[in-house]
Amino acid sequence: MSDIDISSSNDSVSCTSRSNLTQQYSASSIENLLKQKDDSKQFMVIKNDQKKLSSLAWSIFGFPAKRAEDGSYQRIIGFASCFNCKDTYAFQSGGSGSTKHLLRHVCSKQSSSLSSENNQEGPMDKFIKSKKSAPLKLIAQDRTTIRDEFTKWICSSIRPFNIVSDPGLKTTLKAIIDICQKYHGSLDIEDLLVTPTTISNTVNQLADHYRSLIRPILIEQAEAGVLTVCPDLWTDNLKKINYLGLTVYFVTSNYELTSFDLCCSRYDEVDKTGESVLQAIRKQLDIFGLLPYMDSYRISFTSDRGANILKALKGYPVIHCFAHRINNILKLAFYQNQQKKAKKIKKASTTPAKKQQKKCLYVCDSSSDSSSSDDDSTTPSPSKYAEANTLLSDLPPKLKEILSTISTCKKLVRHIKVKGLNKDIEELGGIALKQECIVRWLSMSNMLESIDASIEHVRSILSSKSLKNECSFKLNNINTDALKDLIRLISEFKNVSVLVQTGTRPSLHMAYICVSKLERHLNGTDVDKEGEIICIDDRHEGTNFFRKRLIQLLRCKFTFDEKHLAAAILHPLYRKLTFATTYSKNIALLYIREQLNDIFGLNQQHFTTNSEPVQKKHKSMEDQFADPDDDDSCDVKSTPTTTIKNDELEKYLRMNIEDVYKQPNPLPFWRDHQNKFPGLALLARRLFSIPVTSAGVERQFSSAGLTISQRRSSLDPDTVNDVLFVRSVQTLLQSKPDYFSK
Repeated sequence: MSDIDISSSNDSVSCTSRSNLTQQYSASSIENLLKQKDDSKQFMVIKNDQKKLSSLAWSIFGFPAKRAEDGSYQRIIGFASCFNCKDTYAFQSGGSGSTKHLLRHVCSKQSSSLSSENNQEGPMDKFIKSKKSAPLKLIAQDRTTIRDEFTKWICSSIRPFNIVSDPGLKTTLKAIIDICQKYHGSLDIEDLLVTPTTISNTVNQLADHYRSLIRPILIEQAEAGVLTVCPDLWTDNLKKINYLGLTVYFVTSNYELTSFDLCCSRYDEVDKTGESVLQAIRKQLDIFGLLPYMDSYRISFTSDRGANILKALKGYPVIHCFAHRINNILKLAFYQNQQKKAKKIKKASTTPAKKQQKKCLYVCDSSSDSSSSDDDSTTPSPSKYAEANTLLSDLPPKLKEILSTISTCKKLVRHIKVKGLNKDIEELGGIALKQECIVRWLSMSNMLESIDASIEHVRSILSSKSLKNECSFKLNNINTDALKDLIRLISEFKNVSVLVQTGTRPSLHMAYICVSKLERHLNGTDVDKEGEIICIDDRHEGTNFFRKRLIQLLRCKFTFDEKHLAAAILHPLYRKLTFATTYSKNIALLYIREQLNDIFGLNQQHFTTNSEPVQKKHKSMEDQFADPDDDDSCDVKSTPTTTIKNDELEKYLRMNIEDVYKQPNPLPFWRDHQNKFPGLALLARRLFSIPVTSAGVERQFSSAGLTISQRRSSLDPDTVNDVLFVRSVQTLLQSKPDYFSK
């Protein structure tokens, strides 16, 4: 361009011509003229020839100019343009213009050229990079304005305060800010917002899109036999609409445990019999093309023991929820079910017959039957389990004293809540009392612990309030020794329940750990943090009865499924089943060999000898029941052996496992050894895809309860289903953003 005469002298252009030239153009029209290719020399960007340029913006910005008849270029006043990408901004010279908006400019062509090998980075490039990596800070006045606008919105629309911390709001605002940076003028707020109808339609479209993406993934898992479904029924509190929930689990070929909510769809069947529930489950699975795999028994199920669910899944491979069973054992041990029935009978005697009949019909029609189970139908052997068969009416006074402590604690919590005294307790240094709820797993433990921690504060507050005739409540029926024994007795049940509800790693093997832990605890021994065996001394003389009653009910009501023990064997920490009986070991090993026979068609013969390894001390609950460390003389005579030389199970049981694989999650071991043990690795995927509890679908119902609120009671059930499905998939994508792009 050395042959072109560029003149930027302001004296060569009259004020009139400048004004006329400026009025002809806008920023967008100048950009188009600068980028035109038919006559690229008609318009160009000329340098700012001022001697003192304090702003770094002028290293990439100049003034747009038009070529005159004499070949010189006349500046177009009121604008500044980028030399490279030709983006143009309004700019007032003469000392009144600011270059802040020019400094925020990110040149697309310059950014691309930076990636080329021969490009040399200049000082302006460094400045642009630093600006991009360090976002601009708002001034105090603007932050105050934003704060006030958020506050006005929350108050006027009655929104929760923590809505400003919602990750979705932050993501949406960031997306809006990024989009707005592409525009150099003011935007209409209506262009940024969408209507409720648009959101509703988009939810449906996005849900259908996700279903189309997930369908082949689920089919692939079902073909490998590694898909598990957790079904349950739920009724919303507002419109009393029944829903069927399905949550799926599977271990991928990369040995990663994945789960999400498949549906929370409206239950449209005529009744809730087993046949109707089965029909509803089949309809939902058919949407994803899974019905053939259910019919060929390649899909497993984990569910509670609701009578209708049991009938629906009869004949299919089912693991019953371990946490539900533990909760029911606790309720039976402390006669909670009998006391509840007694209250219902007493209440019914004072209720008119017509109201009783109406209420009964309503309950039978709307109940999900999830609370109705076979837990109460199995009667322990009277000769073998004396404490488990003791009736409530036959209990001596000392035992009733413990039950009286429980009932009084419940009444105390309700009394404190009604009188609003939890705040007074906290002001004195105590903790708020937590209410027990029979439908929530082991909430009784939390209730008793809160009372024990604040009992003296409660006593002080009640005595002061009683003197002022404000309220009265007698704490005489709460025996402190019984209270502390109950807490210690139930605490391990709570710990077990929390452990099995993990959703990030396999849990089927945890039944073996948890039952072993509970049996040890109920037998009066335990392990401290240092791994030392300790004896548990009860304070109250009636505690031992309930200790025996609990362990008898545990042995009577819970029986290991062969898959529980097989999963424990396929966990590197528990493969020898050190704390299981010889019979249980043989059952689990036989199951594994049968499964290998199905996979490979092996014809295996078995014989058994027994030699128990020496028990070793461990610290955590999961470590306490791990096998002793391996060595070169590892004794595996306690396990059935085989005459087949190439036997994966025998090789696995005899191998020395590296310490890196002795961790709670067994999947890394099988991921790294799938070539060495292809049959066992596939079986591990199948077993570790089965959750030991149905907590996942219960959590989905909790989300559904938050979705169907008083404000959103008119939501269509299909929309609720789509919302929860999209939410679940989005949760999956947050941890695995490229999940569908694999």
